[in-house]
Amino acid sequence: MLKFPVASQLRLMAALSTFCLMAATAAAHAQNPQASPPTSAHSAASPSPDDELLARASKLYYSTAKAGLDSFVCEVHPDWHTIFVSASKNVEIAEDDPRIVLLKTVKITLHGRLKGGSTVDWTPPANPDSPIDADTTRMFDSMHNTTNQSLQGFMQFWTPFVDGSAIADSAEGLEIAKTEKGHTIHASLSGTSLTESLDDSLILQRFDVVSAGMTVHFAPSFKPTSKGLLVNAFHAHIQPPGVQPDKAQEIDVEIEYQSIHGFPIPARINMQVVNSGTFNFVLDACSVNH
Repeated sequence: MLKFPVASQLRLMAALSTFCLMAATAAAHAQNPQASPPTSAHSAASPSPDDELLARASKLYYSTAKAGLDSFVCEVHPDWHTIFVSASKNVEIAEDDPRIVLLKTVKITLHGRLKGGSTVDWTPPANPDSPIDADTTRMFDSMHNTTNQSLQGFMQFWTPFVDGSAIADSAEGLEIAKTEKGHTIHASLSGTSLTESLDDSLILQRFDVVSAGMTVHFAPSFKPTSKGLLVNAFHAHIQPPGVQPDKAQEIDVEIEYQSIHGFPIPARINMQVVNSGTFNFVLDACSVNH
């Protein structure tokens, strides 16, 4: 029976990312909850230097929100052989292993919702004449949970880098400072802190979260497109409370895209959890809602 400890790490990372983004937004308003928007013509026409900085940075990136993408639906094809090999250290796994052959008959559909609530459909083949045994049922359940958690986790930590929310639209409640290499943007609320590091070209280099003793560092990379910078990879360093830095979980993700009605949608997701497993997915037969 294969075990996949990465699932809980992915779920934790996804939850932290979502929570910290929400906290950063709340922090922007918590500093002055009674304040009302500026009403004078002068203040409306004179944004602060920090607001101007954020506006310049925001324009650099592709944003699904600005483009109007609401959701997408894709068929998903996991690389089952790589998943089994990476999880079964020093155990030879054949390409035509009966478990892999059976898993390839499962229909998997990702409903990717950019505003949250993504779901994964898992539909095994209907064959009442050949019921599966208990061991196979447990294997199916394990692979179902791993696939579901991996894809939902991916959606939650990928979305902030493509929907435009990684760069705030207002500097209110944020601390923005000039550094030798660019700028930092910092927000904190109720024991949670978020720090973003931008280089001199306003390209996001790091996205760091500290909450309840948990530290998460994201290092994204972007590729230029005609519609703006699009995240195509990131490295995540997850250090739970009480864990030494050299024992932290390291995750590397690479994304290849396809264009569906002009919207960039993931075509391949390659996810490697150091010392745990490799999870690669191909997405096709996609449709979009906008």
